[in-house]
Amino acid sequence: MKKSVSALIALSFLSSPPALYAAGKTPMSVLQEPSPKSDIMEKEINYPIEMTFPLLAEDDSDPIINLVANAINSAPNNNEIKGAILEAEALYRRAVEAFKNGKPEDSKRYFKLFLSKLEKADIDPGLYFFLFDDLDNIITKLKKTHSVSSPSPVIEPENHSIPMECEDNSLVERYIEIYSSGKSKERVKAAIERSGMYGEIVLKNLQEFGLPQELQYLPIVESLYNNNTVSRAGAVGIWQIMAHRGRALGLKINYWIDERKDPEKATKAACLYLKQLYMMLNNWHLALAAYNRGEYGLIRDMKFSNASNVSEMTNRNAIPKETQRYVPQFIAAVTIASNPDGYGFGELKMQEPLKYDTVKTDKIIDLKIAAQCAQTTLEEIKKLNPALNAWCTPQGYPGFELKIPYGTKGKFLENIALVKDLNPSPGFIKYKVVKGDYIEKIAAKYKTVPKEIYKDNPQLSKKKYLQIGQIIVIRPGRKYFK
Repeated sequence: MKKSVSALIALSFLSSPPALYAAGKTPMSVLQEPSPKSDIMEKEINYPIEMTFPLLAEDDSDPIINLVANAINSAPNNNEIKGAILEAEALYRRAVEAFKNGKPEDSKRYFKLFLSKLEKADIDPGLYFFLFDDLDNIITKLKKTHSVSSPSPVIEPENHSIPMECEDNSLVERYIEIYSSGKSKERVKAAIERSGMYGEIVLKNLQEFGLPQELQYLPIVESLYNNNTVSRAGAVGIWQIMAHRGRALGLKINYWIDERKDPEKATKAACLYLKQLYMMLNNWHLALAAYNRGEYGLIRDMKFSNASNVSEMTNRNAIPKETQRYVPQFIAAVTIASNPDGYGFGELKMQEPLKYDTVKTDKIIDLKIAAQCAQTTLEEIKKLNPALNAWCTPQGYPGFELKIPYGTKGKFLENIALVKDLNPSPGFIKYKVVKGDYIEKIAAKYKTVPKEIYKDNPQLSKKKYLQIGQIIVIRPGRKYFK
């Protein structure tokens, strides 16, 4: 379990809201200057926000929101449950310690006591909302470990389709005009064409989660369907997922790998999050606004303004402009992408769907070795595995699925069985610059040439002189080892 239950609940009791709203994700760069017909600027077109705000005074507008709000308000005063949570945490720590000391039976006994204590704590159902992500992760891991592949029964939300109208459609019409003219049109067209790579993956997951097909166009607003997009706040991938949100949804994000850039896993995570938002808010416009704003921030805005929809919050100036404009942007993107000919986009050259073989491995494999075994290039392996951050498959990831070119799995397995060292040393040496050093002198010492040192250290080309204490990497020439 990634977080103790006490920590999860405590996270909900923060009571000091930030002084300013902050941008959460990359804007859709489509305008060069303010439009004479609107105050919309290019930098304001899309800034999804991820913040946590406290819930304020209760109203009777939504039973789910009230359930969560009442639970948060009453929880700090329930000393009996506080004690039970602390006891449960202590039992959990004992279970972990016993496991680390090689005492599985003791660990099992403590873990059962931990679960029993949690059950007796009688946690308010309103707080379940803050545990859903972590419990989903537990279920996913258990199913994967026990090879449970049958889909679980899911209570599907009603009214799947997303309304394609706002109370004020003038903003939708304005965005349609923006997206279908000038340089904005070129960017949106490129985004629609890029969607061909991911369309099958996205539609498959939308269907599995019982979500509206219109959501396949949400990445146009989020990232222009560019998997390399990274926002100023650190949101990543076609779905622009923040790191903390990604981890809560079960994605691995560390030095070795960032699964927010894995189109399949990121899409599954985004669909899970969108479904959670809809099940909570029971309204697609609110769910989309929460995807942009963060559910806690949106709930706070609703409670603060006594509003039940985005239009009311907009009229009462209760949400940031970026969130006010998010749903109209989405509607405009769906309208255009569903009928590109009708908006003058002409012939689209849709990119080919992603197609590859996968190989499961528990070992660390240098991607250059993988490329050689698949008889392809290192660039192609990196393209097929955009989530990989390092030179090799990730450390501590048993069963990692390495993607290789379609149709090469047989040859790959045959070749890699002959490789003795799957992660060989690159032959580099780290060198610390000392007084009196210069590139030509270092190159001569290691029997190489300055050009190679510059190639292996691209940062050097930006500086005229070496700095004492600076670390550079050097690939010694053959004569160096003789």
